[in-house]
Amino acid sequence: MDRKTDYFALFDLPRRYALDETVLNESWRALLARVHPDTAVLADATAKRKAIEDAAYVNEAYRTLKDPMRRGDYLLQCYDEAPLGSGDVLPVEFLSEQLEAREAADEAWRAGNRDRLESLQTSLRAAQRQQQGALAVLFVEDETPSAEALAKARQHVLSLQFLTRFADDLDEKIDV
Repeated sequence: MDRKTDYFALFDLPRRYALDETVLNESWRALLARVHPDTAVLADATAKRKAIEDAAYVNEAYRTLKDPMRRGDYLLQCYDEAPLGSGDVLPVEFLSEQLEAREAADEAWRAGNRDRLESLQTSLRAAQRQQQGALAVLFVEDETPSAEALAKARQHVLSLQFLTRFADDLDEKIDV
């Protein structure tokens, strides 16, 4: 297995943001069955090591495509964009909205207002779906995004990353 293979090609999927998770799961299982280290039990040490490395590559590719945020970042890299980093900045309006929402979440948590926390969580999930929908429009099959589309996609992936972290924080507050 060539571990430089595009993750989408590895699973025989079109290179786009929107994907069929059922097809991804089925393709992952079939591919993993072929390369799993258990298939090399009777092989020499080199073949066993290769099987372990191949399985690790398949699993990393699967985790990347399965996760909406990581899939967006990976797509950016497929089009020669740098990975997300500390130099990336979100618009001030977005950050202001998120700061207000975080303050509201903290107040609700301190007050023990689970209903308010769940309402904020619902809003966050809707915002995540909105960002994912925007990415699906920007990354469509057989179409190389323009520089402008890639810049927009980067902002959507950054926003999705921010929203996901916030949603994870809220999950912890709700579960306490």
